[in-house]
Amino acid sequence: MPSTTTATLRDVAAVSPTEAYAVGFRGTVLRWDGIQWSAAGSPTSMNLYSVTLAGGGGWAVGEGGTILSLTGSTWSVAGNSPTGALLTGVSAVPTGSAIAVGKEGDQRQALVWNGAQWTKFATGAPNPNTEVSDVFRLADGTSFAAQDSSITRWTGTDWESLTTPTTTLLQGVWASSADEVFAVGSSGVLMRWTSTAGRTLEQRAPFPFFHGVWGSSPSDVWAVGSGGVIMHWNGDGWTQVNSPTTQELYGVSGTGPTDVWIVGAGGTLLHGP
Repeated sequence: MPSTTTATLRDVAAVSPTEAYAVGFRGTVLRWDGIQWSAAGSPTSMNLYSVTLAGGGGWAVGEGGTILSLTGSTWSVAGNSPTGALLTGVSAVPTGSAIAVGKEGDQRQALVWNGAQWTKFATGAPNPNTEVSDVFRLADGTSFAAQDSSITRWTGTDWESLTTPTTTLLQGVWASSADEVFAVGSSGVLMRWTSTAGRTLEQRAPFPFFHGVWGSSPSDVWAVGSGGVIMHWNGDGWTQVNSPTTQELYGVSGTGPTDVWIVGAGGTLLHGP
């Protein structure tokens, strides 16, 4: 898929076959209109790490506490960001609520949007060696995060761990329901948690670094990562899918099993399957 940028694209979000947005470094924001990708008029030069679309609008977040809001087809800088943190994940739902995660100094943070303002929560004790990399919010408000090596769930004021720690670093998280969560990360880790069976963990040689995960259903989940690796979960297991690139892949999203977008380094934009 032809790209209009060489900037690293870190995330993508789609709400229909004719509307998707990708964000990345140097404030890059691109829009898909069903025919082509084009610059969407970014109001920032800050690196952007995550984007979410819901309820006719959307949010994008990045370094320096940057929060962009989407109204119609116009992105603007949200003037009420309560943080200077590096924000690495954001997720919104059609009811209007949203949650973002990041870290400022040694302190992990969660930001919750209630439809009128963002409220900041300091999560966990300050620690220079901990990270919260991504977040996913379900329509009922249940939220999950990839925090260090664990899948965590939002309690309303902090994160509770659902899985025992490992030696890996999780980077992406997606949930099919409140009872099933997928997370991916370093050392080729593909993690799945269910409320009935707990955690299952798989490591794929040659141990790529997985960055992003998204699904359209419990039997259609995609994971992407280093070296252009693309994996697919069919409800029973993971299989590697042929990839047309060796670029680092960071984000994946779509509207269904036949409409999936993947973004990555060098302005990479892939569509399939």
